[in-house]
Amino acid sequence: MEKKADITVEVFGKTDVGLIREHNEDNFLIANVSSGERTMNPEDVLTYTVDEKGLLFLVCDGMGGAAAGEVASTMAVDSISDDMGQGGATTRERFARRLRRAIENANDKIHLQSRINQSERGMGTTCTAVALIDQTLLVGQIGDSRCYVLRAGKLVQITKDQSLAWQLIEAGAMTAEEAKSFEHANIILQALGVQDKVDVVLSAIELRKNDVILVSSDGLHGPVTDDELKTILITAQNPREACEELINKALEREGPDNVTVVVARFDGESLALPTEADLVGFLQFDPGVDAEDPEPTRKNHPPPSDKVTEEVPIRADALENSSPGAIPVNPGVPTLGGQSPASYLKQTGAAPATSKPLLTFVFLTLLAALGGALFLAFQKSDWPDQPSNLSVAAPQPENPTVSSTADAASPFPSQ
Repeated sequence: MEKKADITVEVFGKTDVGLIREHNEDNFLIANVSSGERTMNPEDVLTYTVDEKGLLFLVCDGMGGAAAGEVASTMAVDSISDDMGQGGATTRERFARRLRRAIENANDKIHLQSRINQSERGMGTTCTAVALIDQTLLVGQIGDSRCYVLRAGKLVQITKDQSLAWQLIEAGAMTAEEAKSFEHANIILQALGVQDKVDVVLSAIELRKNDVILVSSDGLHGPVTDDELKTILITAQNPREACEELINKALEREGPDNVTVVVARFDGESLALPTEADLVGFLQFDPGVDAEDPEPTRKNHPPPSDKVTEEVPIRADALENSSPGAIPVNPGVPTLGGQSPASYLKQTGAAPATSKPLLTFVFLTLLAALGGALFLAFQKSDWPDQPSNLSVAAPQPENPTVSSTADAASPFPSQ
């Protein structure tokens, strides 16, 4: 792998408990993998030069109660950063396999810890790990924490939420706007530590000069719109100012959850200027298999004889801490338990309240035209099956092109 020593990164991160939660279960990490330098509480903007071991940015959103959620997210950032620091110069594919193994190992450790300690049973955490090697940004994701790219004045989400709401959006059952009021919007399909195995979704994007990366927990992108995120990233003078303004915007919206952000800006002669041919979006990355780099046995994997009933992560912590509209942890609520989202909806009777697919259009038309009798008849019918191939990793992304017009606002201008 060719060393790209002229790529520089300015980065800052910040977390806030919000206005409703009593404890902050979020964690983040900024790490220089080569030097071993890492921080969870930077005092000012950090500047790094990318070398053969790369850089690592992590955002983890814990769940499972005040103490347990914080334990899970802390274990995740520590374990992943430790594993990524092992080994020397590597190829892009080996680097991606190392990132995937690091996330899997973190899952094993958290899952085992939750079995050993009764007070931490069921704890888990989301994880969005952004690792930089040469000109490529690799993203490993579990859950619904996000990564965005701001390029030439356009903001694009490059991750896909591993949530029930997101899969229903991709199935055409609701729009992104309608998902915000969906009764079960807080259910996620994966979290580190909740299940004995996870399916790490890897994606990649080729960086361009002046790209800005935003990694955030749902405490930010829940209450703050994408347009507002873009405006702040464009107008902020540096990553620290961007982080502070983003968190303040979430707090203006009543700060219903812990909110965590990491913002990084990339520069250097090795990075080309963006062009209209650039693809920006969710671009899944397959690192393949290398006979000379076999994937080792995962560490700390719980013994098969110690199996427990699989739990589904729910984006609510405990009854006393749950945010408005969140689903409290309740053993009586049916769980996904390996079902498709369609089966889950049929089991619970949950349906988007205001979705606009063809089914809902027909329903509303019949309701208006034929009155109460047909309405009652319709209510007795089952919610139709969604496509059976719903998968977080499988959907083919729409990749909007980005224009590099000269008049596009440049984020973080020189002082």
